[in-house]
Amino acid sequence: MVADALGDADRSVADMAISLLHELREVLMPSPVFGAKLATAASSERVEVRSAAVGSLWRHRLADLAQLKCYCNDPAAAVRREAVLGMVSLDALEDLGAAATDAASEVRAAVASGLATIGDPRGVTTLTKLAADDDHAVRAAALRAMATTGCPPEAAVVAREALRHPSWEVRTAAATALAAATGPLAMEGLVEATGDANLDVRKAAVRSLAPWAVNSHVVRSVLEGCADDPDADVRAFARIALRDATRPQMEREEI
Repeated sequence: MVADALGDADRSVADMAISLLHELREVLMPSPVFGAKLATAASSERVEVRSAAVGSLWRHRLADLAQLKCYCNDPAAAVRREAVLGMVSLDALEDLGAAATDAASEVRAAVASGLATIGDPRGVTTLTKLAADDDHAVRAAALRAMATTGCPPEAAVVAREALRHPSWEVRTAAATALAAATGPLAMEGLVEATGDANLDVRKAAVRSLAPWAVNSHVVRSVLEGCADDPDADVRAFARIALRDATRPQMEREEI
């Protein structure tokens, strides 16, 4: 049995079992015995074995929230990250909020991405905190997630400030987040971002500005300028936004 092999004294055998758990994930038939073996492997001395066991437990629906919370106390970030992914599968917003303070950036980033997967607007409180994280990857993940959960006023202020962050990945994510925001603060930030030195930031800003073009002469004017951008993608998205903004209302509704 694959789960049995996780505890083999020969590391090469255990490593093969880890690979098989990944490769055969869709065809393995979970059973109480399989779950018990995985639970035993989840306390292995080897991080790789514990991580694979916890990952298999939640993916086969063999771990409940209480177990996943215990795994969140594992000394290895890789195991804690798997526990977070398991919490995502259970839509455990409150516990994900607690995991957002994890010492490892990879775990915090998993929380942010997980909240995007869940898509619940209540997750934006945690995302707003993560959007001010010291780690650039965590910030970017949190900001991107806001495009899914929504970007209410408090979050929009954070995203607006992030448009000036030194990291282009963070600025791009901030422009993406503001697609879900409303109000002049978001629009003004996106207009400013269309002049960013990085083409990915400009592209994200143009795409996020598109909905405003229908009712804003200022936005349409900015997009007309973007239609001459040095980057082909930016030009294309600007022209698409202008085209859609000038379609008759009835035609837009039909689409």
